[in-house]
Amino acid sequence: MLVVGLTGDVGAGKSTVSSVWASEGAHIVNADLIVSGIWKRGDIASLAVNRWGEGILTSRGLPDHTAISRVVFGDEKEYRWVCDTIHPLVRREMESRVKALKGWVVAEIPLLFENGVPAWVDLTVYIEAPAAMRKIWNASRGWSEGELERRERWLLEASRKKELADFVIRNFGSLEDLTREARVLGRGFLSASGLVRVCFVTASSNDSRRLFCDLSRSVLTLQAEVAPSDGCEPSAGGTSEPALVVSAVTRSSDLEEVEAIARRSCANGIVRSRKEEADSLPREVLIRAMGCDV
Repeated sequence: MLVVGLTGDVGAGKSTVSSVWASEGAHIVNADLIVSGIWKRGDIASLAVNRWGEGILTSRGLPDHTAISRVVFGDEKEYRWVCDTIHPLVRREMESRVKALKGWVVAEIPLLFENGVPAWVDLTVYIEAPAAMRKIWNASRGWSEGELERRERWLLEASRKKELADFVIRNFGSLEDLTREARVLGRGFLSASGLVRVCFVTASSNDSRRLFCDLSRSVLTLQAEVAPSDGCEPSAGGTSEPALVVSAVTRSSDLEEVEAIARRSCANGIVRSRKEEADSLPREVLIRAMGCDV
């Protein structure tokens, strides 16, 4: 599984990119939708009323997001209180939903870098767009120029978020340009989401070392490792010696060829092998799997 954390400036095009990736096979977990649900919880509504009064409720007794926004984005102390109260709940719910999925998952999190990238996110994407364009787009929501600035004043600087992100999408052109760039990047993510790890135990430590070298040299291998086994296997000479496990991470489409390399490499044969989903891989391995330069 591959989890991509998606963030960007207000009105920069996160929803557009998420929609493109969903059409390419990604599962989308949206933080804003989870936030909306959390505000409807009785305990959270009670906390808000106790702090701000019943003026933040609608006539139906539900939290009024417009009224809450006026309070939250008008006072940094209240903004920080909401962050400390709501965001841990959002992150826990997102993690639960992400872990229930397989394949390529996109976690759309507006405050991804402000609140810290979760350990369950593998790669991050930041979308930037010119301020003038974002003001036009946000005007369609009924936001004035001052409202956009008010909502962004306590966020990290764009330059810092670009430094933190693994990938940056520059939404400086047309919708078609944005869609095209999103599709190209999305195909890379889809490729990296289907990686497998195959592990081999050979009949001798010499075979293990030779296999590790052969797999390391192969362009089909994204990562090769060797480690002691948890038991003993018979050696070619009939004695027992601690076995070594050689593992290789590869694309599922290349698995048969990697297994063929293993068979050719080991003069005394493969004692056993197993395949498993490759999770928690280093950033560099994932980016190589996408066909990108680190």
